[in-house]
This record gives sequence, C-alpha cells and structure tokens, in this order.
Amino acid sequence: MIGRRVFAAAMHSSRRAISTILLALLIAPSSCALAEAQAARTASHAGVPNFTLTDQLGRRFALAEHIGRPLVLFFGYSHCGDVCPLTLVKLAHAKTVLGASARPLQVVFVTVDPHRDTPAVLRRFIGTFDPSFIALTGTKDQLAGVYAAYHVTHRALAPAKNSPDYDVEHSSFLYFIGRDGRLRGFGDWADSQTIVTESVRDLLAATPSAAR
Repeated sequence: MIGRRVFAAAMHSSRRAISTILLALLIAPSSCALAEAQAARTASHAGVPNFTLTDQLGRRFALAEHIGRPLVLFFGYSHCGDVCPLTLVKLAHAKTVLGASARPLQVVFVTVDPHRDTPAVLRRFIGTFDPSFIALTGTKDQLAGVYAAYHVTHRALAPAKNSPDYDVEHSSFLYFIGRDGRLRGFGDWADSQTIVTESVRDLLAATPSAAR
C-alpha cells in the first residue's frame, strides 16, 4: 500500500502535470478556474486534438465525428489489474446513477498496450463495464501521435522471471470533453465515486462555449 506521504506527493505531481496538459491543449486565449469543491478540478475552454483509431468492432473511429456529445477520454490497457478497471467501474456506475440524463455520454478508452489489446480483446474487456463504452487501438504510429497530443506517458515493465505477462506503467487521467469539443476539466483514477459522478453530472449539464 502506498504511504500517505508518498500518495500525497504523487497526487500533487499529477495535478501539476495536468495543468501543463491544459496549457498545451489550449488553442485560443482563455481563463482557467480552480474548483476547490471538486478536488481542485481545473476547467478550461481548450479545444482537444482530433485523432482517428480503430474501435473494438474493427471500425474506424474519429474523435471529431463524435463532437456534439459529452465525452470522457481515458487511457489504459485491458491487462491492468486495478487502475483501469476501477476507473471504468466508476464511470459505469456514474452513468447508472444519473440515469436517462447520462444517455448522451460517451466514454472512450484508448489502449497503451496495442501489442496485446487487439479489437477482439478490447471488445471482451470493455463489454464487461458498459456496452456503450468505446475502446480503441491502432498502429504504433497512430497511437504515438495520440499519446503526444494528450501528453500520455506509458512504459512497459519487465515481466517476472519465466512469465510472459507484463504490466504497463501509465498516466491515468480522465479528460472531460464538452459537446463543443472543448476540454471542460479533468479527473484522476484515485478520485472517489462521488467525485467521478459529480464530474460527469457537471459535464452533462455544461452548455457549449460561445465561439471565440
């Protein structure tokens, strides 16, 4: 178990990293507000980069074609033992709690382990959480562009001796994207179920920003 001091330092580092991401994603001048009531959630009017990958059914997926719906973007992998399934469970539960109001929500999961995460593997994995969730993979070059655009870090760890399995160390932030394609805020895998549900509720309630 991570000690409290180490965990607090890690969370502080994560918040600083996300602030950098928000600035990097900025495509027009805007202001950022700090929401203390939601674990220092940072909201901005930054547009998010488009990308095209392949979903769990082998179909082409372009993020730009889904603008108009509130989106939650998350990066992980199917063999993840804790962070990824826990985060997806929280998102699925938030949809259940919010009921009909959450129907427009689209959760998009992008793999950081394309070697193992084929469309077939992702289909079995993502289907255990919510049938509406989309899981994406792609070529090494396609995914490298997405990771760079969203400042996603990942690193495959050496497997245990005589074992073919390996873990992937990766950043685990949630990107809350509004109907207008602008970044509305962010979350972290360690956020409580209450915070995740409130964040989704706020995303669904947000109105598109006026064009600048």
